[in-house]
Amino acid sequence: MDKKFKEAYAAMAKDPAQRHSLASLIVEYIDTNHITENIISLFLDTRHMEPGDMLVKKVRSGIEVRTLVPGSIHLASEITVTDRLNYMLDGVDIKVRANQWELESGEIGTVESIRKEMMAQLSDAYIRRIFTAGANIWNAVNTPLNYAVSVPLTAAALRTGIDRVNYAVGKAKAVVGTRLALAPITQFAGFHVDATTANVWGNAEAISEIYKTGWLGQWYGVPIVALDQVWNDPVNNAPQLPNNRVGIWGEHVGEFITYGEPKWKEWTHWDPTPPDWLIEVYQQFGMIIDRADGIYVIRVA
Repeated sequence: MDKKFKEAYAAMAKDPAQRHSLASLIVEYIDTNHITENIISLFLDTRHMEPGDMLVKKVRSGIEVRTLVPGSIHLASEITVTDRLNYMLDGVDIKVRANQWELESGEIGTVESIRKEMMAQLSDAYIRRIFTAGANIWNAVNTPLNYAVSVPLTAAALRTGIDRVNYAVGKAKAVVGTRLALAPITQFAGFHVDATTANVWGNAEAISEIYKTGWLGQWYGVPIVALDQVWNDPVNNAPQLPNNRVGIWGEHVGEFITYGEPKWKEWTHWDPTPPDWLIEVYQQFGMIIDRADGIYVIRVA
């Protein structure tokens, strides 16, 4: 960065009205990888509401079918309706600071690049919470029907989980896990072993896909969603997604709700010398899993 460039950058950074114009300046950084695809809908149904709105779910029961007996007065079933009310369940907040000298020198990058990184971190946080909640919703104690241990992941364990979800909610929507946890699928998905005769049958199409791409998009009729591991930052390099769980998610097992758009705050704190520049983003969200029997958990490590 030459002297003239630094001087121009500093002049723009000193004026709060000009800071957003710095987005036109390209600063290269080694960014942490992020989950950029909109994959929340692969886990849960999504809904957007406004702050303060109340989610009301009505559960109706009592409508029964009885055997017709000619000439009889048949029993009537009483209809009951239960309201399930839910307000905002949680919220996330990201707030960062830098002193004025760092902002003016361009050391931390442009304001828009920082905003972009904060929004990426916000998206990552939502995915982590959803995936982690689903991966830990069942264990060997609270339900042996929706939980299994398979180290490593096997075809039999995965097929059992898919069958269970299909039975519970009608359709398995996705097999979800980190790429590391799901890696054994590339070894067994191209073959079928007959349990009676021990004959091995190959699937040429699946084998070809695995060898060409290193992955498989679908198995046993269910899409495979492999999440690339997310690291907190390039220095600490701590994984943010659990590698020891594979989740099989069914249709309509719950909802993910955002309340309003992300809200931004940006200001300068003049008391320190040099002054502090701060930027913050926050949003309210809710997550409901009301058909937990539609999630199957396999511990793979």
